[in-house]
Amino acid sequence: MTFNIDTLGVEARVAANENWNGRFRLPKAAGALQAGYFKELTRAAFSDPAVGGLDWSGEGRGCNTIKGWVVIDNIVQTGGMLSALDMRFEQYCEGGGPPLRGQVHWTRANADNVTPPQPAPIPAGLWKVMPSAAMAAGNYFYLEGGFGNFVTGGRTYSYDQTNAAFRIRADGSHLIVGIAGNENWNGDFQGMGGMPQLTVGYYADLKRYPFHNPVLGGMDWDGESRGCNRLDGWFAVDSVRYSGSTLTAIDLRFEQLCENDAAPLRGQLHWRADDSTTAPGPQAVPAGLWSPGASFVPPAGNYVYLVSEPGDYIGGGFTQLLTQDATPFLVDRSLTAALRIGVGGHEGNFVGMSSLSQLQPGYYGNLQGYPFHNVMRGGLSWNSPGRACNTLEGWFVVDRVSYSMGQLTAIDLRFEQYCGRDTAALRGVIHWAR
Repeated sequence: MTFNIDTLGVEARVAANENWNGRFRLPKAAGALQAGYFKELTRAAFSDPAVGGLDWSGEGRGCNTIKGWVVIDNIVQTGGMLSALDMRFEQYCEGGGPPLRGQVHWTRANADNVTPPQPAPIPAGLWKVMPSAAMAAGNYFYLEGGFGNFVTGGRTYSYDQTNAAFRIRADGSHLIVGIAGNENWNGDFQGMGGMPQLTVGYYADLKRYPFHNPVLGGMDWDGESRGCNRLDGWFAVDSVRYSGSTLTAIDLRFEQLCENDAAPLRGQLHWRADDSTTAPGPQAVPAGLWSPGASFVPPAGNYVYLVSEPGDYIGGGFTQLLTQDATPFLVDRSLTAALRIGVGGHEGNFVGMSSLSQLQPGYYGNLQGYPFHNVMRGGLSWNSPGRACNTLEGWFVVDRVSYSMGQLTAIDLRFEQYCGRDTAALRGVIHWAR
């Protein structure tokens, strides 16, 4: 609750589970803010200093026209600053209807001496992830939503540092969480006003951050282009460690319910700053993985061979052989653990795991479309002239690769991708040597 004053006016702001704003201005003839009864006030009076006015609004609702009165029972100013205020008012929207009435009692001494609330003890039986679903070791994040939960779509997700990148940061008592895996999620967990850091305990009766009650704190979990307009929720900090002002470890669980959800979203985070787990490298090539048929005779020199099944959007169902004799090959040799190649208006991108410094022989599977891929697993994309996928799934295999002085010198690679919801594949082979 904050108040600002000038010669004839008071502005009030109340930030709680609901947010309210009030303006009160005495008629010019009053000369200064003072105790008294001031009637026949209007909203339009804010453009006319000779007439007094009032306006109380909030929660996205307000009046176009107003009639009403204000009584200032007591007002104390010290050095041009408000020290105490007792005030009541009544306003009618649009010239009639039921009135809105309010009363204010405020002193600076009370405001300055308020003890901020603290988190409560964690209730017994509060939701937590089942031991069988939690990871055995290392950082992990678990997310679940029952049938009818909007944000999760009713699905369950589980991440560790082998399949997702964790971004964890604390700014005072505000914890910011980012999980970038095959899906992308973002979370905000804000402690009570006045807390310098999060502490162990239960943070209840929360609304959506950053539109929350600053006294109680707030929270928000969203991702995959889905989030709440309004929410109710809680979070519990089971353990937390700082080094100075830097967060070094936290165990946190939470629950939120969007305005139209039939089931809550729940999540649990276990994070330590010193967890050095990284994504594994490429796997052994599975037996029976696609390669060109026996009838394919590789030409001499560099080539790209594309086989598009009927119904594949990118390749149009055609088979193509692109050779360096017919069209230039443009290869970016300086990339880290990636191949970018352009040939005849086509462009291919093949990106390895973020833990790699160079591409290595092996199988890169369960991939999404570059550049919107999971960086812990890698990504790919093959675009043809005028055609690209919005989303895709696929794999690539590096059969042979060589580098010299950090620069790519040769590669043999094959791949398969499915564009969007296509059930038809585009497959290809790349043979290139400098």
